[in-house]
Amino acid sequence: MHVQWISVSLVVLSVCLVPLLCSAGVSGQQNSPIVVIDGLGTVQGTRGRTAWTDREIFKFYNIRYAEAPIGQQRFRNPIPVKPWSGVYNAALPGKPCPQIGMNMSTSDLAAEDCLTLSVYTQNVTANRPVMVFIHGGAFVVGSASLYEPDYLLEKDIVLVSIQYRLGPLGFLSTGTANIPGNMAMLDMITALEWVSNNIRFFGGDRTSVTVFGESAGGAAVSALLYSPTVREDLFHRAIIQSGSIFSPWATCKSPKEGALDIARRVNCDRPVETMEDCLRNVPALRLMEAYEEHKNTQFNITGYPDVSGACIVIGEASPFMPKHPKTLPRSAFRNVELLAGTTAQEGLMFWEGVYRYGLSYRPETIQSSWELLQLIDTINERFGASSNDGSHTWHQLFSTFLTTEIDRANYTELLPGLVDICGNLAIKAPVLQDVTRFAHANPGKVYLYSFDYSGVPSMYNFSSTDDEFKYPYHNNSFHAEDLFYLFPLGQRLNPRDTEIAKAMVDLWTSFAVSGRPAAAALKQSWNPVSHFNGPYLKINEAYEERQNYFNEFTASTDKARQQRSAATLLGLSRATIAVVALLYSVIRHFM
Repeated sequence: MHVQWISVSLVVLSVCLVPLLCSAGVSGQQNSPIVVIDGLGTVQGTRGRTAWTDREIFKFYNIRYAEAPIGQQRFRNPIPVKPWSGVYNAALPGKPCPQIGMNMSTSDLAAEDCLTLSVYTQNVTANRPVMVFIHGGAFVVGSASLYEPDYLLEKDIVLVSIQYRLGPLGFLSTGTANIPGNMAMLDMITALEWVSNNIRFFGGDRTSVTVFGESAGGAAVSALLYSPTVREDLFHRAIIQSGSIFSPWATCKSPKEGALDIARRVNCDRPVETMEDCLRNVPALRLMEAYEEHKNTQFNITGYPDVSGACIVIGEASPFMPKHPKTLPRSAFRNVELLAGTTAQEGLMFWEGVYRYGLSYRPETIQSSWELLQLIDTINERFGASSNDGSHTWHQLFSTFLTTEIDRANYTELLPGLVDICGNLAIKAPVLQDVTRFAHANPGKVYLYSFDYSGVPSMYNFSSTDDEFKYPYHNNSFHAEDLFYLFPLGQRLNPRDTEIAKAMVDLWTSFAVSGRPAAAALKQSWNPVSHFNGPYLKINEAYEERQNYFNEFTASTDKARQQRSAATLLGLSRATIAVVALLYSVIRHFM
């Protein structure tokens, strides 16, 4: 299966007979919930139930937090939403921001009116910790309404899921004040400001906000931690899942050059002033298609660093990130509690990108150690990690593979190592950068994990026979599969999976409440990071604390070797049994 790499009728309105009750909480016990937001207006939601204990939930989908970024406002900073009259219908999931695969006409301007957030709560008169989720999707796909609260609201928190402009609509930069880039990051800040101002009307505590995200959402959370434009009081804790501002795909090396290439592909290659006007009039879908063309072409030529249009701009005309975080002193880090980690087999999705778009040959055809060396060099180039002296490649080669594996140069045997190398470059090493920086700046406040559970839900289906991309090893935890245990995502969990999900919900929500992750499933307390490599929690059915996170850099290789050894032993055992059976039959023949 190819994974994109970067995914009712109107209910009767309750009548509020007592204005004070209406402004203080949900109107009506059986009908649709209504909340009055002072200074903005009234929203009508719907009711739902949690997954495991059938607790009632109030759901408010797609509440607008900013004005529509259309017309001359395209590529500009978001404008906070203005008050509305009447009752805002927040009872149904709405549309995502424009993206490839979305059903919209090329002239549908309303499709860009997507700066909304969804709020899920159990008690609008309470004062509970708030968790704000930023979805992933390579900054080009995804939506807020995919992430339902059925698991997380088993606990006493308020959940908010936000949308932001995607692809070039959210990140394109010509290096000028008219199209500065990072518009999506400012969308997120505006959404957090909306939460700070209004979450009390939904039973949330504005002084206890945890921002969390996965993949591109994790990179966004990482970036928000370092940006000087983010107020200190907008969030108090952060969870980074499989993404970082240090990831090579998260930032743009050449944003203006990429913008020019995208402009050329939509017939807007002209002087910058008129080019910007032209880009504002290009249909959103065509702009997204031009970005995909640019990405696939540029990735094949040079790699992630030179792909632009869906990545965070450092410096230039945008004030969001004046300098790269690697240049910041420890004194510049905000005082927050941080939970961060990765999945064990992060790299398969990124290896798939190299496999499909980054090579001019089929890697299955390699036959020698020389070709393996060249392949690893190419991987490093695609991730912007190549060095002229070759030291990086040599270290990867000999720290990942055994000498016998290098000499045999068997693709199936080498594949897990290639997955590890891609995962380390794209996710694991970058996340460790965030962890070590904040653990050094804020001792005792940073927790690290590796999610290594393989359940029924999976991002991949290798049973398909019409796709040449395969991974023959089992018991994997691929990129984004931790999300199956925090959100329903349309997947059915078996009892074993459900126990993992309950533990994940315990860990994530306890961290949001107290800054210390805890769960009944853990045999001991989860200790914070005290060294640059650990300790960390291995999240599987054993929930082990381990000391050296660098062992995760070969997680796929180690797992595959164990499986090959077990298969060899099984084969030997079967052969031994066959020999014994043969000898027994011979002996019986002569008795």
